Amino acid sequence: MPNPALPPNTAPIVEQLYDELAAEGREEDLPEGVYLWKQGDPGDSVVLLLEGLLEVVNEPVEGEHVVLRTVEPVEVVGEIAATDGRGRSAAVRTLTACRVLRVSAARFRGVLNRRSDVLWWQYTQEVARVRTLTRRLTGTQRQAITDPLTRLYNFGFFRQRLEDELQRAEETEDLVSLVLFDIDHFKHFNDTNGHQEGNEVLSGVAAIMKRTGRRGDILARYGGEEFVCMLYGAAVDEAAKFAEMVREAIAKEPFPGGEKQPKGMVTISAGVATYPGDARDAAQLLEEADKRLYRAKEGGRNRVVCD
Repeated sequence: MPNPALPPNTAPIVEQLYDELAAEGREEDLPEGVYLWKQGDPGDSVVLLLEGLLEVVNEPVEGEHVVLRTVEPVEVVGEIAATDGRGRSAAVRTLTACRVLRVSAARFRGVLNRRSDVLWWQYTQEVARVRTLTRRLTGTQRQAITDPLTRLYNFGFFRQRLEDELQRAEETEDLVSLVLFDIDHFKHFNDTNGHQEGNEVLSGVAAIMKRTGRRGDILARYGGEEFVCMLYGAAVDEAAKFAEMVREAIAKEPFPGGEKQPKGMVTISAGVATYPGDARDAAQLLEEADKRLYRAKEGGRNRVVCD
């Protein structure tokens, strides 16, 4: 007969774990909103959740608290700190009224020493949690450095990478080329076709840049209708070739509404600058590429300027 202290449909291994832990600990009823322990507290116990919901919370010294995960019935929490003897890496608090079984760290370690199957089960549970958390953190990091519309890097991340790569290039005496793009008459396109169609053009241009560039090139949305690409190790002629390929591909792409543009199609202009010949730091390199982009615009648009 199932143990009445456990929720129905509990896996046999959890029933066995409860039987082991029940002999070593005590049950507690906890109201909503109380902490079982705080971040940094000693790992002196573990808890098997029997009823209700708990949440594992990261509590930085500054900034908002972050809920790492929600704990459901028949999960064990606090086992890492209880086995390695270090302080709690996160806080645990009740999200609802809860019933828990609390066991001291020493008695919990004794259970694990006696029951290798329980130890293995705990290991597989922890691996699953780490994988889930890793996916969440990876997704959050990607969102933080990515432009949501074009799926290219945002300029903040690009600028940091540019500074890092220029520092590496200084040490290795490599070249670094920068190409700054701007969609021609983009305001006219938006005014004529609407912003939704304009967004389609931005996404389409980004896709063309990605499939034209080399693997490892860093592409980013510079802002508005401007894009930037860093080509590590590329001389000016190689960067100019890339820029020209992008320009030609965009001119050939049948963007809806492109026929209403001044040239009868969507076009793009580009300025190319190279470290160390044109500039010695990130700000100067961007400025020089921007000057050449401006000359491309002044020269009639739909062209690449390298000097």
